[in-house]
Amino acid sequence: MSKTYEKATGIDASWLHMENPESPLHVASCPIFQMPEGKDFNTFFAEVKELIAERAVHLKNYRIKQIETPFRLDHPVWHDSADNIDIDYHVRRTRLPAPGSLEQLEAACARIAAAPMDMYRPLWEYHFIEGLEDNRIGVFIKVHHAVIDGQLGVLQLDLIMDTTPEPRRIDPPADLPTGRAEPDEWDLLSDAFVSFMRQPFEMMATLPRVAEAATNFTNLAFDRLNQGQADALARTAPATPFNKAISRTRRVAMATVPLDDVKAIKKALGVTLNDTVMAVCGGALRSYLERKGEAADEELLAMVPVSLRQENQGDHVGNLVTGMVSGLATHVADPIERAKLIHENTIASKAEVEATKGAQIQNYNIAGAPVALRLASQAYGALRLADLMQPMFNVTISNVAGPRHALYLNGAEMLHYHPVSLVVHGQGLNITVQSYRNTLDFGLIGCRELMPDLAELRDDLLASFEELKQAALGCSKPIEAPTNVSVLTAKRAAKKRSTSGTGSTEQEAQAA
Repeated sequence: MSKTYEKATGIDASWLHMENPESPLHVASCPIFQMPEGKDFNTFFAEVKELIAERAVHLKNYRIKQIETPFRLDHPVWHDSADNIDIDYHVRRTRLPAPGSLEQLEAACARIAAAPMDMYRPLWEYHFIEGLEDNRIGVFIKVHHAVIDGQLGVLQLDLIMDTTPEPRRIDPPADLPTGRAEPDEWDLLSDAFVSFMRQPFEMMATLPRVAEAATNFTNLAFDRLNQGQADALARTAPATPFNKAISRTRRVAMATVPLDDVKAIKKALGVTLNDTVMAVCGGALRSYLERKGEAADEELLAMVPVSLRQENQGDHVGNLVTGMVSGLATHVADPIERAKLIHENTIASKAEVEATKGAQIQNYNIAGAPVALRLASQAYGALRLADLMQPMFNVTISNVAGPRHALYLNGAEMLHYHPVSLVVHGQGLNITVQSYRNTLDFGLIGCRELMPDLAELRDDLLASFEELKQAALGCSKPIEAPTNVSVLTAKRAAKKRSTSGTGSTEQEAQAA
């Protein structure tokens, strides 16, 4: 009899172990849809719930739920069964009060994002938010980071949604797992014992790769020392107002810019698309901190996730990702110089990732690791140690290439796809970007106490984009308000641009 479960990898399990009350570790997105003409929301919601139920069974990360090893000796296992899905639990609805502005949608998303998930069900939720102006709806989709990364999320969009307004019918998979019994405690304990016995041999097998990575990094370090680049090896992130212990509450902000403009900027400057995004973010953070009276002479550092997912790993549940730390050139006032310096920083950071990728261990089994990691995570938050420690980096900026074709959900056309990631102690701000059709959609999330004015940073981001566009392309056409941004937000951004005097990956697929 084949097993009905498999053990979570060390990387994926760490997202479960390190969750604490202030830091639920799910990621999210908020696509915005145009409701089909002539269809009321009650009918639409009933139909779309049935559609999602039909398609969710095809996605392994929508079927699995965690079962803990007795005494938390080892990582939990994933029990795979379509019976685990309770569609009435996973698909929910809420309504915005009139007028249904972008600010109200952002506030609703912030409340949903702050709520932890039930860790003993399949780790996904769809929240349909009706009442948005212009007969639109938002769908806040939460999936725990233990079972998804950015690239997997993009790959699964085409299964959940359609490329035409008419939904296609999808038959259940021929090998749909149903009626599967959960493993008993003896099964889990015996598997844990075998894993612990095997782990030393598996670790020894990685030693040649680790040694090669150490040699590569040492050679890289000597090269930089010989080139007078010692500062690049010892760089540290400065303290900022958002690099502190976080609370349980959130702010969310969204923005959209034309993808063609971003491509024109990167072509004019001879940089990548990801460099352009980081330059826009760097300019926004510089303006934001200057307005708060913070020093602008120290460079902020960004953690940039990099996908390790290969073409043959499209259905791998969980995380195949690493990260690189790169400077945002926030100490540079000129937007062109900032973009070019970021380009140089990124090249250096990619070299570091390439040199050390052999040492990146995706799996590990250490007796008692679940208990140790949970206690450490909770103590780190409860003692507010992030207030006392120098941050390793200041902000996470993730850039994911999304679909270029239109998507529909039960006939509703998707207009925008705003990703919304997570924040943790010491990292109270996250900026995630995803392309969709001809737009680049930003999703900002921050701790409500550390970033109460997150909407202002969103406005700074739009102003920074316009500044870089004018400098790179020599044009003065004002940025058009995104179709999903309320009139109030557009006016506020325009006023900021006129008075501020600003005239002066998760992966490599987005860089081309």
